Formats: sequence, C-alpha cells, structure tokens
Amino acid sequence: FRPLDDEARRAAREKFGVATHAPLVVGVSRLVPRKGFDVAIRAVAQVAKQAKRAGNHQLADITMLIGGTGRDHDRLRRLIDETKAPVRLLGRVSDADLPLLYGCADAFMMLCRNRWGGLEQEGFGIVFAEAAACAVPQIAGDSGGAAEAVVDGVTGHVIRTPDDVDAVAQRLEHLLSDPAAHRAMAMASRARAVAEFDYSVLVARLRAALAA
Repeated sequence: FRPLDDEARRAAREKFGVATHAPLVVGVSRLVPRKGFDVAIRAVAQVAKQAKRAGNHQLADITMLIGGTGRDHDRLRRLIDETKAPVRLLGRVSDADLPLLYGCADAFMMLCRNRWGGLEQEGFGIVFAEAAACAVPQIAGDSGGAAEAVVDGVTGHVIRTPDDVDAVAQRLEHLLSDPAAHRAMAMASRARAVAEFDYSVLVARLRAALAA
C-alpha cells in the first residue's frame, strides 16, 4: 500500500467510474451494523445536499464507494435509495484492486461503533492503517482500537459520537474543503504508516519482544 501518482490515480478513478475532480470517500469492511456505514451514507447525502444548496459545485459532486460484503448489504442499499445518497456498493474488492481503491480516494471513512453495551466493538481496524499507507486521511468512529489506529486531528478525525450524522458531515465537509489541512493529514498518515506499521518495523518489534 502506497500513494498513487497523478496518472495512476486518474486510471484508478476511471476503473471505478469516478470523475477526476469529484471528492471521493472510500470505505472498506464487512457490511455489518457495527461498522456504521448507515451513518456514513446519511452524512455523505447531507454534505451533497448542503453543497448543492450553497452552490458549492466541488462538494456537490462528492461520491462514496463502499467495498465489502455482508448481511447489512440490503439495508444499506435501501438507505442509499431512500436518501438519494451519491454512494455505490462495490461488493468484494480484489486484493489487486484494493490499493487502487484506497489510493484514488480523498478520505477513508468507517464510523465503527460499540454495540451490545460495549461487548461488540472495533479491534484495531487495519483498514485505517492501509488507507494511511496510501496517504489518505481517515475518519473513524470512537470504538475499541479505532482511536489508536487514527490519530485525531493529525492523521484524520475520530468521531466521539459516531451515530451523530451532523457531526460526521461537519468533519467530512471540513476535511474535503481545506486543502492545506487535508495535505497535512495525508502526509502525516503516510509518515505514521511507514514509521509504525511497515513490515520491517513490526518484525523488529516482534524480535525484540521474543528476545526479552
């Protein structure tokens, strides 16, 4: 997983049917309620509608692609239709295409949340590390290890109330509307991924732990 150059980014967007200029949000996971894609869909729909009302032509073209399969698929499909959200469900994304999907995005979003009184929550969330390696800022829900996978305000945003559509939409709009902040988060994401999650780093840590 690494950042795409401009040519590869354009080719990836063409592959997934996304306009070069459109703000693109990506999510990848099993489609289950805990992952919060229902809130993501509503938030993207809200950002698009508000942008159109305000005459913000750039954000009005926002698109979200969600990769993955699971029992929540049909419910999410109905929600997309009901809200007229500019969101597409891609189904399973191949290992070969996954870095391309991350790499052509402007933001990665998975609003993981606790369920069953906290008995069901996010682990670490390797998808956040994969997006970071591609220099893509992340938006995560505050559940389990997600708050460790994303450094709030540095590599992206951690939403403390991941069921709050307004809060998510506000953070997403800000991230996509501030080029300087976006660039800083993208660079910080890549730097952290290389420094903390590169295989060579993990191997060295494992060796040190085994030798202790």
